[in-house]
Amino acid sequence: MTTTDSAAAPAAAGGLTPKRARYTRKWTPRIVAFGEFIDGYDLLVVGAAMIFLKPAFGLSSFEVGWLTAVAFIGAAVGLVVFGDLSDRFGRKVIFVINLVFFVAASIAAAFVTEVWQLMIARFLIGVAVGMDIPTSHAFLAEISPKARRGRIAGSLPNVMWLLGAVTSVLVALALRDVAGENTWRWMFGFAAVPAFAVLIARQFLPESPRWLRAQGRHEEARQVFELLGVEEPKAAPAPPKRDLRELLRDGAGRRLAVVAGFFAFNAFGGAVATVAGPLVMTAAGIDVEHALYFSLGGYLIGLTGVLLGALVIDRVNRRTLGISACLGVFVAGMGIAFLGPESDAALLAFWLAYSLLTWFGPGVLAWVWSSEAFPTQLRGVGSGIAQSAARLMAALNVALIPTMLDSFGLKTVAIAACAYVVCAGLVFSAPFLATTGRELEETNAQQA
Repeated sequence: MTTTDSAAAPAAAGGLTPKRARYTRKWTPRIVAFGEFIDGYDLLVVGAAMIFLKPAFGLSSFEVGWLTAVAFIGAAVGLVVFGDLSDRFGRKVIFVINLVFFVAASIAAAFVTEVWQLMIARFLIGVAVGMDIPTSHAFLAEISPKARRGRIAGSLPNVMWLLGAVTSVLVALALRDVAGENTWRWMFGFAAVPAFAVLIARQFLPESPRWLRAQGRHEEARQVFELLGVEEPKAAPAPPKRDLRELLRDGAGRRLAVVAGFFAFNAFGGAVATVAGPLVMTAAGIDVEHALYFSLGGYLIGLTGVLLGALVIDRVNRRTLGISACLGVFVAGMGIAFLGPESDAALLAFWLAYSLLTWFGPGVLAWVWSSEAFPTQLRGVGSGIAQSAARLMAALNVALIPTMLDSFGLKTVAIAACAYVVCAGLVFSAPFLATTGRELEETNAQQA
């Protein structure tokens, strides 16, 4: 049977035409990962929007910090609650519902008139983002062949995330002279456009085949594996019964702690190069326009880092990659803190190195490891807990950064960069993170 024939057979069984089957095979990973474009745009657009919001509402540094952080806190709530629901009711239903919620909240954020209203809107947007992340994250891992899981479940969503971040800065640059003091409204409202497009596209996607297996729906799972051109794993499917206590049994608790800790400390240190970037640049004495260009440069070099990392993430020992990249980010952070104030050239060089290495290694590995660490019936909630810890640490960073920058200037970056020493230590202590080339069922069954 040819590849086309094999795609057509399950397509017919599921009511799809052969043409629709080819579309599904080609676009399913991209459409699911595109949810991270929305996440990257929306959670980072606030960093650029804050440059316009601060004078518009006369915000204090304290208010800037918490207005920036509130979406991360909302995401942490959405991650845990809806990660569990995606394990119970399926991946597809959650990552469709969340986009309806996101579109409505984004439009609302564009029309607020008071700071407290914006706080509520940003919190709800965070919840919507939190609905999507563990669901799409688990889905991508569950449809990835073991030889390309690092690229599909790690590099692809991070490419999308960074493209969203780049778009947020480009929108800010395009609007600043046109919309004036209302620039931030257009920036928030624009997020609804790609979200609505993804909502439409996701209607045509199948359910996760591994989730179907875990529910005992083996024939449906077989058809979806064949439809997507993915070899069905030989390992026994997960038992239908779910028990959240399994996350803490037989070394799984240590696995959860290590993965969540790595993700959290990466988020704390990495926020310097992402959502807090414009604030760091303005603290260095760079004006608004050039701060935005610095942020854009950081995101583009980060995108380069992800693409370079995609070439090696499925070929090298992931522990070695993680330790080396984390220590490199730490060195770059020290350069920003202690040499950046003395030289614009040094500030630029170390800023770009910080961004490149963050995304080359730990930024992507956090995603891969948090999807590999848990069994199918608990992957959504396990990944949700790890990502929730990360969002809370990112919220802590952006809540503290404005005040710390007022007190310590660029030396604040040195504190954030120390998080990567902790990340390197966690990876060194965890042999089970050497997951390259292993089947998904094999990696999450490996002893911690």
